[in-house]
Amino acid sequence: MLVEVYLLRCAPGGLLAYRREEGLLGAGEAPDAAATRVGTGRDGQPGPPPAVLHSTSWRHLDDGTIVLTYAALPDPQPGRPAVAIRDRTVAASGDPARPSPPVVRHEQVAVHAARHLALIAGTDPAVRLALERLPELGRALASLAPVPAGQLAR
Repeated sequence: MLVEVYLLRCAPGGLLAYRREEGLLGAGEAPDAAATRVGTGRDGQPGPPPAVLHSTSWRHLDDGTIVLTYAALPDPQPGRPAVAIRDRTVAASGDPARPSPPVVRHEQVAVHAARHLALIAGTDPAVRLALERLPELGRALASLAPVPAGQLAR
């Protein structure tokens, strides 16, 4: 099983940006622990835990690998390159009976994860409090439509 973590931060101009890290789930390791390890590791050394870590989705790859996706913020290594989210298109299959899209780009997964956090920021007091301590990042997340995925306009 593969664990991927989208580490969120603000890019210049208040845009939301992400950096993606991935790693295998260790034997006997809980997925949340793996996401913390993958997302905060520095040269093999664990960093401080994220203010927010949340499982946002999973998907199946053609080779049979299951990918567990997490969003984390803030990015513990803000000096590393990140991708500004400019395209807010959500991956969709176009067929309501077959929900898996034929192609999923990393930016689309990052958008889904960020929208997921924007949604729970309105319902989870702990996430809301964490974002109050990160106001620029909180504003960037709030700019995303905090509605259930089935209601998102494309």
